[in-house]
Amino acid sequence: MKKLLELLANNPAFAELNPQLRDALVSCASECSFNAGEVIFTTGDPANEFFFIDAGSVQLTAHSPQKGPLHIQTLAHGDVLGWSWIFPPYTWHFDATAIEDTTAIKLDGRCVRGKCEQNFEFGYQLHRCFSQIMLERLLATRLQLLDLYGDEGGGGV
Repeated sequence: MKKLLELLANNPAFAELNPQLRDALVSCASECSFNAGEVIFTTGDPANEFFFIDAGSVQLTAHSPQKGPLHIQTLAHGDVLGWSWIFPPYTWHFDATAIEDTTAIKLDGRCVRGKCEQNFEFGYQLHRCFSQIMLERLLATRLQLLDLYGDEGGGGV
């Protein structure tokens, strides 16, 4: 799957992944598409896959009982969607909806977890890649929270 290999090579978190390990990922991959407005996954649903977005965009939201859906992040070409497949109990912690028609490469999380268990080097390298993605997302969320809850008056206590 040439498209996935290109997405992996161009994604900073996966750029240093060993080519043989990239091939192992490809064996768990398939192409998929989502129509604009289509829900990709919902909080609490089983998380058994993740996606590399090829074209289009996806919005991640969290539900607040007081405010309804809260925008977390918009993902687009080259971004990775989902890491809940890595950690038990393998359920989604956010909602994801295609904002526009979107094509992606879907990776079967069970297949990838199996490869991680069979090859510890693969598991280690893959967890390093996803740790980088999680760090970037947490930092982006932190900036959003600072913006949302920051001191608008400019004064401090």
